[in-house]
Amino acid sequence: MDRVAGSLETIPGDLGYKSLPTSMMKQHLFILLFFTGVVPLVQSVTRKYFLVQQGRKWTDAQTYCQATYTDLAIIKSNDDVIQLQNEVQSQKFSSSAWIGMYSNISSWHWSLGYEPVTNILGNWDVGEPNNNGGKQNCGAATPWGWWDLKCTELRPFLCFDETKTGNNRYIYISNTVQWSEAQAYCRQYHTDLASARDETENSFIQALVTGITWFGLIKDPWKWVDHTNFSTISWMSGQPDNGQWDENCGYIYMGEAADASCSDILPFFCYSGTTKQQIMKMKIQSSQDVNDPAVNVAILEKIKQKLKDNGIVEDIEVKWRAQPDGEVFHKEK
Repeated sequence: MDRVAGSLETIPGDLGYKSLPTSMMKQHLFILLFFTGVVPLVQSVTRKYFLVQQGRKWTDAQTYCQATYTDLAIIKSNDDVIQLQNEVQSQKFSSSAWIGMYSNISSWHWSLGYEPVTNILGNWDVGEPNNNGGKQNCGAATPWGWWDLKCTELRPFLCFDETKTGNNRYIYISNTVQWSEAQAYCRQYHTDLASARDETENSFIQALVTGITWFGLIKDPWKWVDHTNFSTISWMSGQPDNGQWDENCGYIYMGEAADASCSDILPFFCYSGTTKQQIMKMKIQSSQDVNDPAVNVAILEKIKQKLKDNGIVEDIEVKWRAQPDGEVFHKEK
């Protein structure tokens, strides 16, 4: 086998690499990565928090934070929690304050291909979507139009099979399950949950449903302002509840999150963040061309898993550093 050397960059951010198909992964199982120990490739983003006790609307607070610091506060690790608590204690603050979390009510998309919903207004039932209770992120087809519901409700569902034609492409399953279970079933035995991407598809679906039926409509969950999914801190009991029917912005109180109308006036937390980049040189033995893009991705997946196994996963992007000739690896002499 040839031994080659190359450089790896680790940069805070989202990885954005998809797993290779099983067949391809098996094809490249011969790749040997040599780690003599856990290498701290990069430190997590270091965030410092700033409390602004002048009350503002959520959007105005974000504008201020982006102009003065980095953005409204995002909290992604236990260290972030500690840093925020330090700011709270130093300011002797005990009230509610905006942070950088929000619900995008227009983020509806189809399970199949993650396509955005373009005909979102015409097919909803009257008064829908209403996000009743603040947790209605999954869509159902009904004889009266589309509804938004809690994804944990038990409903029959409609699959789509691209290998069939006409009405046969739509398969009604009467078993009642949660939305995610319906999606998993459809993807395993057919193609995906059914989508209504145009009026023709919607008419096929409407002809088959006799009650409230899951199909492939879903909305993004709560997110941080960097567009990653909300995590780390807990919701207050009973939250989110969308109590005023337009509570799409998030605040924190005593370390827990809640939803509120974005027009409410609250103090707010901003943050500034610093990132560190580090380059690691590595040697790899392989009988194949390691400059093949597929092999590059396979190796990155192994490195990503190694980082995850050792707890180094937060805000890290791993990518190859190309040499001046465009290649990542060169044979050692």
